[in-house]
Amino acid sequence: MILRGQAFWPKVFEGSLKPQDKGKYQVDICHLDEDTIKQLEDHGLTVKIHDPKKEHYKGTYITAKGNRPPKVFDAAKRPWNPKILIGNGSNVKISAMPYDWTFEGNSGRSLGLNQLMVTEHVEYVVDELEAEEEVPFDDEDDVEV
Repeated sequence: MILRGQAFWPKVFEGSLKPQDKGKYQVDICHLDEDTIKQLEDHGLTVKIHDPKKEHYKGTYITAKGNRPPKVFDAAKRPWNPKILIGNGSNVKISAMPYDWTFEGNSGRSLGLNQLMVTEHVEYVVDELEAEEEVPFDDEDDVEV
């Protein structure tokens, strides 16, 4: 199935560091339209609704994940440069496949991530720290950084 939405928290070049995710590659596909929600529900998948009071509001969303890194492309289907991080809110199109799972007596249906295409890139920006105060250095005490 092909889905469109906005990417949040994409881990497509390195697995998730959350212990419960066990290094899986994943992305939250967010701000889903009604047709996409219906398509997902028709395949037995549960669409989540993010709490609007939380930071980085994601609207309706589903997490797509897999054990292998997905193929990642730009809008022209050229391989994506993994050094260019995909920021929250980037518009994406994904190829995904529903699958059934069982684990430790629990079972469910999830969405497997195969490919991801970035159709409109939002730069991933890291907030840089500013100095809290000026600290004068003595020439003799200069430390090379």
